[in-house]
Amino acid sequence: MKSELPESVQDEALLQRSATPSHEKHWLRFRLHTILLLFLLLITGTVFVWSADPPTPSEPSAPAVRLRPYRDTSHHVPVLPSYGPPASQLGFAHIYVLHDPTHPQRLIRMAHLLQLLRLTAEFVPLTDPFLTRMAVYRDIRQHAYASALILDDSVDMELNIRTLMRAALQNLPHDWDMFFPGHCGAFEGTQNQPSGAMPALRVANMPICLHAHAVSLKGAHQIVHHVQPSQEIIEMAIMRLKERGLLHMYSLDVPVFTPRPGAAELRKQDRPAGNRRLEISALNHLSLWQGKTQKV
Repeated sequence: MKSELPESVQDEALLQRSATPSHEKHWLRFRLHTILLLFLLLITGTVFVWSADPPTPSEPSAPAVRLRPYRDTSHHVPVLPSYGPPASQLGFAHIYVLHDPTHPQRLIRMAHLLQLLRLTAEFVPLTDPFLTRMAVYRDIRQHAYASALILDDSVDMELNIRTLMRAALQNLPHDWDMFFPGHCGAFEGTQNQPSGAMPALRVANMPICLHAHAVSLKGAHQIVHHVQPSQEIIEMAIMRLKERGLLHMYSLDVPVFTPRPGAAELRKQDRPAGNRRLEISALNHLSLWQGKTQKV
């Protein structure tokens, strides 16, 4: 039924029924403004993040020997750039350097020495001689390194160590478990020669010291499996495995790594048995390389 009211009155009544109360209008307007403001802030913030230039460092560029944290600790040590395997590890799959945290100067010196020789190594804090070395053997097994060289932070080495290690690895029997290019044995030179091509290579007698030794993956398996944590010295525990025929060991008649406990040259009478003066000391060469004249 058609309404008899004029159309203008009908339209006004319809507007009144559909109109939103004023307080609701203000609330809707406030919400719209808030959403719009947040959206604008989000857009501007995003543009700022993407367009901002990186901060200019205020300090000089990092030195060649950089810093990084130890694995699973908060300590920091020098770490060398990776020069690319295998030559950077003297032909081994990995090199570990065990360092005494109470002698940081040895660590820095060793890092510079490796940098001079363009060698890459992983530094490991030596907290307990037995437990730390066992942890290294387990790490070799965990990463399945075919071989690894383990050095103390106090060692010196021949300047031509690359040539010497390349010859040794080429002539080591395939079943080797441990190799001692540095040792304290007094009678290694009297042992049999496994290779006529390298007379300096010998079947190990009793090399004893662990300041510079290499372990194959098979050797690491044997040590981890048979050596249990105890009060025994780790060197003696390993030598007992050799006596039982569980480790095939080889050494050099004249060590090419020698321990250097101090900054000064070791006097002849202070040297352990089997450690002779190096023909070309890498540390002495490092001293010249750094512009110093005294021997270290």
